[in-house]
Amino acid sequence: MEEFTLVKDFAIIMAVAGGVTLLFRRLRQPPILGYLIAGLIISPYTLPIPLVENIDTIRLLADLGLVLLLFGIGLEFSWSKIRAVGLVAPIIGGIEIFTMFALGYGLGQLFGWSTLDSIFLGAAMHISSSAIIVKILRDMGRQNLLSSKLIVGILVVEDFAAVIIIAVLSGIATTGAATFGDIGSLMLRLIIFFAAALGFGALLVPRIIEITHRFHSREALLITSISLCFIMALLSEYLGLSVAAGAFLIGALIGDTKHSKEIDQVVTPVRDMFAALFFVSIGMLINILQFKSFIFLALATSALFILGKILGNTLGTFLCGFTGRTSLRVGTGMPQAGEFSLAIAKTGVDSGAVIPLLYPVVVATTAITSFTTPYIIRLADPITDLLNRRASEPIKRYEASFSNWLHGIRNAFSSRSKPAQEIQHSGRNVLVNFLLIVVLIGIGTSAVQFVDNIATFTHLRPDILGLLISFLIVVLCVPALIAFWRNLRLLIDETIKYLLSRRSSARALNQETLHTIIRGSIMVTLSILLAIWSIPLIISLLSLGSFAIAAPIILLAILIYFLSTSVRNIHSQLETTF
Repeated sequence: MEEFTLVKDFAIIMAVAGGVTLLFRRLRQPPILGYLIAGLIISPYTLPIPLVENIDTIRLLADLGLVLLLFGIGLEFSWSKIRAVGLVAPIIGGIEIFTMFALGYGLGQLFGWSTLDSIFLGAAMHISSSAIIVKILRDMGRQNLLSSKLIVGILVVEDFAAVIIIAVLSGIATTGAATFGDIGSLMLRLIIFFAAALGFGALLVPRIIEITHRFHSREALLITSISLCFIMALLSEYLGLSVAAGAFLIGALIGDTKHSKEIDQVVTPVRDMFAALFFVSIGMLINILQFKSFIFLALATSALFILGKILGNTLGTFLCGFTGRTSLRVGTGMPQAGEFSLAIAKTGVDSGAVIPLLYPVVVATTAITSFTTPYIIRLADPITDLLNRRASEPIKRYEASFSNWLHGIRNAFSSRSKPAQEIQHSGRNVLVNFLLIVVLIGIGTSAVQFVDNIATFTHLRPDILGLLISFLIVVLCVPALIAFWRNLRLLIDETIKYLLSRRSSARALNQETLHTIIRGSIMVTLSILLAIWSIPLIISLLSLGSFAIAAPIILLAILIYFLSTSVRNIHSQLETTF
């Protein structure tokens, strides 16, 4: 009888999912949205008499779907593609990941959620859907544009980072702790696992696939590939990591073999079937009766997700020396939540580490962005054209010149000439000190979470402790800020010499003008990034009370001062020069 129930449940799920998916294909909407709505239709919370009875078994099958889904993503973004993205994609991806994590964490704190809930929300918000975005770009005929190639590179970086984050969060969710010791232990195991898997996998996997291919059997190729997938997922789980880490990694290694396309063809039908189960099961977990309790949170999360993705990716792309049009195309091509966001939310909720409300919020965000993404992608060129028509001539020339200069600086990092090596040295020092400031702010945010525990032992008020912690963080940041400023001046001086010798657009300006514009532009950009990264710390301090409020006010005042001063200097130079 139980076997018949399982067959009945499976038949209902596949029938409803198939019908809804055909409808969404007809409407030219992403299939993932159809799967989520199919799950919502047959959810035990939707109908008075549940259509699906054996929900626990369906969830187990859905977990298999998650493993195969990540295995398929690894096949598509092979290890060679991960290595080939170069430095541009990691830089843009790093800026975006930091931006989205800070915004997501801050939003969770504003919702009144716990630290761990906010961490999971920030982690879920930093990832875009590779499957949906790549398909939309192909359907629109944009896959060969420079912006699309950059988007794919950023997606590779995001997916790779997501695997690491899922592994870390899975360990935290299992232990229920988020201490630095636990995270350090997990990261160490993850590094050892990745190094060993890449080392042995690069030697063994191609040989295993080659031997299997000699039998000229698609069935043997399918079984061998899936067995390797689950063996690696099992090893990953055994080490206390996420099955996602193992599945993605072995997929990336198999994707580097000569027969990767053939393997992808035989695996795709199996992967798609179980992936559909995964997405349907996610929709089944949404309690439609609690719609009022999460719809506002979902709308706020979706709005911040879209704005943050556009801002982070556009800014990061422009900083890497690409034009404003290309940068905006990249930014508007990224705001789509998807499979990894859902996997992170599912990991937290299934383990009981986070509140159940996180799940429907992330699912609703995925559904909302599935509707909005195609329209947002199409907005890039009209917005760029509108800005070009409305912008003054100095602003247009500044955008073109600054993009050209940044492109020259980017080229310097791939050159071996002596001036280029000096720029590289100063650039590394600037980056190290900036990251040190970022780490100190992150430590301060973590420390504020333990204020109540510290107050119990010290008998000090939490707001006073918050003020002391923030003051200590500022003091610790001072040496890094001084070193950052000195190296930034050196970097700018060396960059100006490099540009004057190689760029005609730079030679048209005097050295003082170049110095002011480049320094001001870099300060504006870095101030914005630091302001975004400081959001979690500021929100945490505001929640402590009166005395702690002084610190975020001073911090905001300093950032506003730097921003306004830099913008005024740039504006005056633009008016004088152009």
